Amino acid sequence: ILTVLNKIGEVAQFAVAEYQRLQDVDKQVDDLCSKLEFLMAMIQVAEEGNRIKRDELVRVWVNHLRSAVFQAEDIADEYFQEVYQSRPGFERKQARRCPCIPCFNLSEVPVRYDLAGQIKELLGRLDDIQNNKLLNMRPRMDGALDNNIQAIDKPTIGTMVVEGRVDAAVGFDGYIKSIINLLLEDKGSTVVVVTGESGIGKSTAARAVLGDRTVNRSFDICVWVCLPAKSRVDKYLDQIWKQSDEQTHHGCGRSEFKQVLAKMKSLVVLDGMDSMDELTGVLRELPGGAKGSRIVVTTQLPDEEIKQRRSGVTTVEVKSLEQADCVEFLDKVFSGRCRRVYKENQDKFVDKIYKISGGLPLAVVLLGGLLYFKDHETQWNEVFDLLESYARKRLIKRLLTVSYATMPTILKSCFLYFAAMPPNVPLDLKKLHRLWSAEGIAESESGGGFTENEVLARCLRVLVSRGLVERMEDGTKICIHQSVHGFAKEIAHETGFMESDSKFGIRGASTVRGLSIHNYVDRVIRIDKENCFPKLRTLLGDFAEDSITEVAHAKRGLRKSRLEFLRHSKFLRVVDLHGVKLGTLPDSIGDMIHLRYLGLRSCCLMDLPPSVAKLLNLETLDITDNQVQSIVDEFWKIKKLKHVLAEKLTLPLSAASMDLVTELETLQGVRLSSQWTQENCPIKNMAKIFSLAVVGATAACVRLLAKALEEKRALHHLKIAGDRIPLLRSSRYQPLQYLQLDGKILSDEGAAQSYHTRRPITASRIVLRSSCMSQELLGRFLSQPIVNELELLDNSFTDLKLLLQGDAFKYLKKLKLGNLKELEELVIGESAVPNLMTLEIFGCPKLKKIQGLKNLEQLKNLFFFDMPEIVAQLEAVDKELSGKIKHVRTSAWASTT
Repeated sequence: ILTVLNKIGEVAQFAVAEYQRLQDVDKQVDDLCSKLEFLMAMIQVAEEGNRIKRDELVRVWVNHLRSAVFQAEDIADEYFQEVYQSRPGFERKQARRCPCIPCFNLSEVPVRYDLAGQIKELLGRLDDIQNNKLLNMRPRMDGALDNNIQAIDKPTIGTMVVEGRVDAAVGFDGYIKSIINLLLEDKGSTVVVVTGESGIGKSTAARAVLGDRTVNRSFDICVWVCLPAKSRVDKYLDQIWKQSDEQTHHGCGRSEFKQVLAKMKSLVVLDGMDSMDELTGVLRELPGGAKGSRIVVTTQLPDEEIKQRRSGVTTVEVKSLEQADCVEFLDKVFSGRCRRVYKENQDKFVDKIYKISGGLPLAVVLLGGLLYFKDHETQWNEVFDLLESYARKRLIKRLLTVSYATMPTILKSCFLYFAAMPPNVPLDLKKLHRLWSAEGIAESESGGGFTENEVLARCLRVLVSRGLVERMEDGTKICIHQSVHGFAKEIAHETGFMESDSKFGIRGASTVRGLSIHNYVDRVIRIDKENCFPKLRTLLGDFAEDSITEVAHAKRGLRKSRLEFLRHSKFLRVVDLHGVKLGTLPDSIGDMIHLRYLGLRSCCLMDLPPSVAKLLNLETLDITDNQVQSIVDEFWKIKKLKHVLAEKLTLPLSAASMDLVTELETLQGVRLSSQWTQENCPIKNMAKIFSLAVVGATAACVRLLAKALEEKRALHHLKIAGDRIPLLRSSRYQPLQYLQLDGKILSDEGAAQSYHTRRPITASRIVLRSSCMSQELLGRFLSQPIVNELELLDNSFTDLKLLLQGDAFKYLKKLKLGNLKELEELVIGESAVPNLMTLEIFGCPKLKKIQGLKNLEQLKNLFFFDMPEIVAQLEAVDKELSGKIKHVRTSAWASTT
């Protein structure tokens, strides 16, 4: 409703200027806004109370109110649509009376849209709903207000203090040891199945096993695969192939992969396999692997069904925590502000928590999330009393209902958005932020002095603190548990927030406003012409992207989809499709003036129609994994543009074409124009640029780029790929988080003396490919003690001896050396890398000597590939190092002939 209020206000500002005859329109809009604000509060109270009482009349009443609110949004969007289409070209005028709508002469506007009449009709409808004597809602609403949910404070995002959550696999030690023993037994079962109810900790135990050092050293590859339900078998094989290549650098093709995998000693974890047919199909296609290979499956399927369908399987059943383990688990869960309350009242609270949660780990995490922002004993008791009043509900749903009811409005929108995503699968955080921004979620959060990105980042941290979602990998991914996802999907459907399906056969398509499609069978959109979506605002789709085998046979051609049906959905704000087989976009895409997000990833697109330049509200264009190389120059005049992600997209030759693009934060996969100069380079005007990735760069372009980026304080990620890259220096440049240079780095010896006074551009993580650097040039490049992770790959270093010395590497934690064909010796100076934890070396056939590893106290992992002499040398010098070495012998299985 807050988003609708903002939109109604914009209509009011413009309508007064457009129609002099509507002299009372401002008063009508004020009345509508006031009524919507009041009804928004009533809807929220009624919904919360009704989750306990389940009053059918309350449900019907809320649905009628929600329908009226949607009508208000339709009125606003329809009005904007008519105005924007009233006269072609008017949107380019500079004079503006409102930030959203351009000014123009009244005589030039053919639109005679009866806004006042529609608002009057809507106000009457709202009055009828609110004062319906037949329903007699007042006592029903009073009853709803009496429920204990109202006693629990609902802080805004701005007032929430977010501290870190500590998560650990506590209470699973016995299960972890049992699984590890089964994996390492010489005559153990090939398949180990970890069973248990949802939320019991199966995936947590499996992750702990996969991260165990002994397990990692015992297998050539350790792979984790978790895909959405009903995914094709070949997608599982693709995931295993990609991860095995990353771990072993075998470089074999997809067609040879099965033969190679059959010779590896592999550990494959299949997470969340809750369909027996799907599990059987994947196990049937997986090669057996070398002697000692193992497969771990996590599932909710019962032991009996698994053993009936698959012989020779060993099962490990995970059960609820004992109370003693629960206490240890709680010590990890209750961090932050609530920890003091817990410690002061631990004796009496432990029994209550264990009684409510039943020792189910997910329940304990969710309960901890409910109490996370409660810093007084009385607040804890209020939560306990409320949960007891929900005794009729199942445990997880009871906790989630209270958690959802006590969320601020903005947090509810963020949470319900996960209903459109697959459960248990890692999701990209940056993409999620872009989607939330395009939906206008942060617009409803007023005050506090936070930027939009800060508000959204804070929302995510609060969701993590509440235990509703979990950060994955290095913090760049997020996932939602299957049980939590099921609840979000149910609420999203009830409230009309989002519908989910595997196809487009949605009942009541004419009223659907949010639609999420997950089709993992094929890449084709099949939709009847009659089954259009006129009210649709959000369309998210994830389709079965071609497997690597299908890509190899792409010349045969596949049926292509068209998006002509979208011309019926003129109110769309977000379109994000992945994997759909598209030939091109229809020209009518330019008529979607409300569109803020256009994502078409892996859609076989070759070009975009010129009409995309008419998308004046567009914030994000994501065309990664496509072949689009150019866009009409007028596209770059869209002032609201924030994110452009592509593969090899050529920017306009004329710098003047991009003068208006000052809000850009992400520019990925682009080619710079050779006609730009230091004076007119448009990147100088992009003060908010956060991430920049340039391909096909020339030396001149890189020098120009370095100068333009000198004052870009917001820049954190920089990637440059080209044949020749000058050594980047700057006088005011701050360190980056990530820097990747792919191409020969040129020495700056001949540069002016003033140039040498500038510091080289550096980052906490640096990846160099094909850089052809000498020891002397590398020393100048890494002159500042900033780098934490360093990767020298594909002949990025060409000297015979690599020496790490001085202060430049004192913060280095991870070093990767790969495909350095000339390297013969690695020498680590005394106290040069005191924080080094991981060293990985592969593809260095001439490397015969490594010095300086003995006294590295922080060193934990040494990964070597086909380096028996080095391994023997290190083990002879220091027996302690042998326990840290993982040596993979790829020569035994690298060749399939």
